[in-house]
Amino acid sequence: MHEIVIIGSGISGLSFAHYCAGAGLHPVVLEKEPRIGGCFHSQTLPGDSSGFRFELGAHTGYNSYRRFIEILKECTLGDRLLHREKVPFRMIVNEELRSITSQIGFFELARHLPRLLLLSKEGQTVESYYSRVLGQRNYENVMRHLFNAVVCQEADEFPADMLFKKRPKNKGIPRSFTLPSGLQEVTDAIASDPRIEVLREREVDQVVAYEDGFKIVAQGGKGEALETRHIAFATPPDEAARILRQHSPELSARLATIGLVKVETVGVALERESVSLDPLAGIVTRGNDFYSVVSSDTVANDRYRGFAFHFKPGQLDSTGRRERICQVLGIDANRLKQIVEKSNSVPSPRLGHDQLIGNIDALIAGKGIFLTGNYFQGVSIEDCVSRSHDEFSRLLAQRES
Repeated sequence: MHEIVIIGSGISGLSFAHYCAGAGLHPVVLEKEPRIGGCFHSQTLPGDSSGFRFELGAHTGYNSYRRFIEILKECTLGDRLLHREKVPFRMIVNEELRSITSQIGFFELARHLPRLLLLSKEGQTVESYYSRVLGQRNYENVMRHLFNAVVCQEADEFPADMLFKKRPKNKGIPRSFTLPSGLQEVTDAIASDPRIEVLREREVDQVVAYEDGFKIVAQGGKGEALETRHIAFATPPDEAARILRQHSPELSARLATIGLVKVETVGVALERESVSLDPLAGIVTRGNDFYSVVSSDTVANDRYRGFAFHFKPGQLDSTGRRERICQVLGIDANRLKQIVEKSNSVPSPRLGHDQLIGNIDALIAGKGIFLTGNYFQGVSIEDCVSRSHDEFSRLLAQRES
């Protein structure tokens, strides 16, 4: 019988596995896809030797990400951090790219900004809080669309205290960073640890009680069931709810109430001379077809540029998305050297989410079930890793009691 099996190989699941491996627990990680990493997805060009890559998901680490940086160093990646170049974000206004600052009303901002010192985020939505501290017009014309880009969904009803948390900064680390092969280098490094067993293409059907632990029934491999004393879920909440429906119906029901939004990402790569846009970090729009574009220009490459478009679900079909990409970049479709499509689900919490998470934590307290992911403390990389560390600490406490 295994000591711990972890379902999901994104940064939440693999950071949990990293902590377990360090404690000598020999974790097993189950991943339903052929590739690991989840939202850590650094795309390369086949046959390219220039070091080019662009990110389809998570794209930036910050020097305030203490636990994430600790894992980087423990995986001997501390010397591989790359400073991200400072290039601007742009906003599409009437189908033209404009600077963000050109769209801000500074008189309105000056009148409202002092409220930042007085107004608490607690109990506030993104809209109710930031429209008060930045001004209603600034919020509607600019900031709403920036926040939409950050969380890849309509952010108005998102709890304000789940975004932009203040954390101590490590001045010895670049303020924002990536790695030479992209952030996926981190999840690849964790998964390559010989103390961690990663099984790919193992989709879990259900979990049932077995002796003093669990039996996991999964598709793939030889069809064998895995027996484990403890089980951790690092999946979207709807997936955890499905798997736990028979074993823990009340917990499953609570998890199923957490909202999710689909994001349709299309990444494109093209030769540098094919696109005339000045270097930029990304693009946001007031339109209704996509949330944002993330560029590879923060790590410049002499030969190629890459762009990941995060589209709103159901607005455009595959052909329409490609046409929109060419329109924004000002290119013909035959200039695209690579097109990669990816679909993700992101949590869509609402006010009262902290009480829901409190109820979920109460249901798993003292049991062999552990939950981690981007729907607990927040959606950032550090939020995910911090939750994994907290759950790992709970696992250790249970084993010692």
